[in-house]
Amino acid sequence: MIIRLHWWKEFRADKLQNYGDLMSKYLVEKFSKKKVFATRDPLNKILKKIIKPYYIVIGSVIGAANKNAIVWGSGIITKNQDVGKATFLAVRGPKTRKRLITLGYNVPEVYGDPAILLPNFIKSKGVKKYDIGIIPHFVDYNLVFKLFQNNPQIKVINLLTNSVEKTTEQILECKQIISSSLHGVIVGHAYRISSIWVKFLDNLSGDDVKFYDYFESMNINYKKVISIHPKALNEEKINTLFSNNKAILLPEIEMFQTRQKELLNSCPF
Repeated sequence: MIIRLHWWKEFRADKLQNYGDLMSKYLVEKFSKKKVFATRDPLNKILKKIIKPYYIVIGSVIGAANKNAIVWGSGIITKNQDVGKATFLAVRGPKTRKRLITLGYNVPEVYGDPAILLPNFIKSKGVKKYDIGIIPHFVDYNLVFKLFQNNPQIKVINLLTNSVEKTTEQILECKQIISSSLHGVIVGHAYRISSIWVKFLDNLSGDDVKFYDYFESMNINYKKVISIHPKALNEEKINTLFSNNKAILLPEIEMFQTRQKELLNSCPF
């Protein structure tokens, strides 16, 4: 038996995928212990009649939902996004649920990006090699890497990968995380690494609702976007970022564990 899964899978010559998107396939395989098949373009009028059911898990890909979809942890990419009717088991956060309710759907109050369950399968070795991990979204990576490639205390992590485990291990080698990628922050939180979201360059799709959706699910009161050009980052600036934003670096452990438990209880695999 195979599982049909929709995740954002860009066709690249190097065959690499975005870490957060590839994690969807990784976790579904781990939970189900079954082969996962990528469902391309499930909104295609012909395909949607024959592909049932299929799953939508990690990422802002809930817009690919239709009546045959089962959603477990996905979320919206813009606050007023149109989403088809589906079976909703859990969504990333309250903002996604509010939008779906506005559209007339029944959605349980179960929140969480399934990336928060990654420690169930990848364990920390407890060895820290770097003071700071900088996790740029892959659209920001080249610039950030060039700026810090010669700094032995800073690890710039490339989210274009073919191994969720190897990339996660790189994150675990860092004492603190600065990330322009949502899953850089989420995975940092999952392993109790102080992590802060910053906007390096305004190159990402959407309106940032995915970040606030996740933060609200964890009761993190992130009020103001921290925008900083990578060239402005130095040791003093990094220290100031963390010292001035202690309240938003980690969710409360009780809240995080509650979300993990609720998500596990709703797991369809």
